[in-house]
Amino acid sequence: MTRQKQVMDLLKRYGGSLLVFAVAFILTRLLWPVLQPAPVPLFFAAIIAAFWGGFGPGLFVAVISALAIDFSFVPPYDHFEWTPQNLVRMGVFVAVSALVSWLNTTRKKLIEERGELLTKIEGFNEDLKKEVAEATEDLTRTNDALLRAQQHIARSERLAVVGQMAASLAHEIGTPLNAISGHLELLTANKSNDSDSRRRIRIIRQQLDFIVGTVRRLVDWTHNREIAFEPVDLEKLVREVLWLVKPTLEEHSITAKLTISHRMPPLEANREGLQQVFLNLINNSIEAMAGGGQINIAMKLDDQRGNAEVLFQDNGVGISPQDAQHLFEPMWTTKASGGGFGLAIAHETITAHGGEIEVLPDQVVGAGFRLRLPLTQAKAFEEELISHVA
Repeated sequence: MTRQKQVMDLLKRYGGSLLVFAVAFILTRLLWPVLQPAPVPLFFAAIIAAFWGGFGPGLFVAVISALAIDFSFVPPYDHFEWTPQNLVRMGVFVAVSALVSWLNTTRKKLIEERGELLTKIEGFNEDLKKEVAEATEDLTRTNDALLRAQQHIARSERLAVVGQMAASLAHEIGTPLNAISGHLELLTANKSNDSDSRRRIRIIRQQLDFIVGTVRRLVDWTHNREIAFEPVDLEKLVREVLWLVKPTLEEHSITAKLTISHRMPPLEANREGLQQVFLNLINNSIEAMAGGGQINIAMKLDDQRGNAEVLFQDNGVGISPQDAQHLFEPMWTTKASGGGFGLAIAHETITAHGGEIEVLPDQVVGAGFRLRLPLTQAKAFEEELISHVA
């Protein structure tokens, strides 16, 4: 407290005590015919001054009240008479007031100390809460990191099995695929084929090449080999995939709708890899809609993040929250037949592009997947570097 504040507080306490004394003196004068010979208001003035102002103002008012009583309300009036009786009366009066002042000062001190103690306890509680919150947050981050590490180990182990199976599969199907390709060459050389037949043969050859490329990519992914990126027209690629699966969609009474919010610029991607991802998602939707239905594909551009976003949604049987936690794990599937590799490979492909694939939560009907792909691999590399530094 500054010097000026101390002086103001002193004047406030003593000035208020004098005011209380003045009021009590006037009341005693007015009520003297009724209260005589007991000047009760002056006694209470000393008590109030002691209780409100503290020890000093209380003792001060007690002394002047005792003098005022002796001077004005004890015979002979209007002068002091220092008799033993008067001195004892004044001493008792001052002693009682001083005792009240001391008790009140002690009470205030205890209240202040109690307040300070409560403030310290509250501060300790806040600090403890903050430390507990920080420790909980650190523990949560550690648990999340441990969970991701465990998932990565499990995924790596399963992908190792996938690699062995892919290598064996590539060896087993290589010979029959070469034979099929040779016969297709002979059919193509037959000039009697009409244009529609030649077009279908060309499609079959493309799909055979796609099968071979898929097996080769599967082997490459399991060996962590780098994939080649090139400018890809995402809209064109999705339309080509829809055209490829059109006969299957018609066979199962399924319609597909493509919605584009923004014109998509070319993005750096692996064309065959994305084609496989889109085919896997569409095939999963077809299998989930045995009685027919609709597949909605929506594309939009996120200029702020430099990402292209693709949504796949259907109105099939949907995905339970329990199953959604395991969808991208290799060799995990809810189907009666199937190896559980489709979505695992899709996850690896999108991750290799620096993107994200996730199941849409809280789907009322059917299932939904969201894919985010960076427009440039430089952007993906920058985000990956920042995440590693963080």
